[in-house]
Amino acid sequence: MQLVRAASRPLRHAGERLPQARRRFSDFITAKDEGHGLRLAFAAACLPHPEKVEKGGEDGYFADPTTRAFGVADGVGGWADNGVDPGLFARRLLHLCLEGIRAEESDLQEALLKASQRILQEKLEGGSTALLGQLNGTTMGILNLGDSGAMLLRPALRTPPGSDQPLLFPRVVFRSSDQTHYFNCPYQLGSGNAPVEAPDFIRIRVRTGDLVVAATDGVFDNLFDHQVQAIVAQQLGKAWSKGAPVAPHLNGLATSIAKQAQRIGQQEDHKDIITPFALAAHSEGLSFRGGKLDDTTVVVGLVCNDLGSEGDQLLQNW
Repeated sequence: MQLVRAASRPLRHAGERLPQARRRFSDFITAKDEGHGLRLAFAAACLPHPEKVEKGGEDGYFADPTTRAFGVADGVGGWADNGVDPGLFARRLLHLCLEGIRAEESDLQEALLKASQRILQEKLEGGSTALLGQLNGTTMGILNLGDSGAMLLRPALRTPPGSDQPLLFPRVVFRSSDQTHYFNCPYQLGSGNAPVEAPDFIRIRVRTGDLVVAATDGVFDNLFDHQVQAIVAQQLGKAWSKGAPVAPHLNGLATSIAKQAQRIGQQEDHKDIITPFALAAHSEGLSFRGGKLDDTTVVVGLVCNDLGSEGDQLLQNW
């Protein structure tokens, strides 16, 4: 297989009591779940690189409420030098993964393995990273190969500096780690013959109100985790605090994350812009400042008991 580059706040005294919130935290999130009937309400956004709009970019995604499964994939751009469209490979790979999941023939690991075998049989050229997720009962499985990423966020009370009123702000319960051979060269599935590296597979206990954010590196190369958290708080904070349904706001959330990532990505070579990609380059002894313009794809999924009419449609870009 061809590898392709792709001021501190004073601490409270031990006996000092925290200010009381106006409402009990249990009003905002249900901690007790029986594990029956938990579902995912989905939304997604995909903004291709401005130079790749005509072909739809090189990312792929799906979000399927029926199987409570989702996936994102990033076609490795270096294949374009050989006249190959990496986006076709990425989207076909996810299509085959979803077929396997829907047929209930396999778990996520088997679905990815069978999809990779089929795509090799089809002799489709290209390469792609892949991230899959699925909710089963109160357990969410995350399978990751490469440098796409997933975060599981949970609403929590946080008191801002200079304030005595706690606010709802999502904390990170889980964050995936990139798999790379070296800087900007992720683990990937490809049409070559080299052995495929083992993906990471993690199981996480979830509860109603949790939010999963899965995205390609076009998002996480340009946005730090705390910036994603801030966007989530901005988009969902009012609904959380009022006890209103959150699902209607998911489309706006997905779009906001994708747009902000691309906005920063467009500021390439901007010396005043520090990004996760720039820090990763620096850790490898490379000089890089500014954003990294790329396709930006994000899927958000809300763990809930009753979807109603929100988020119950299959989302995909093939």
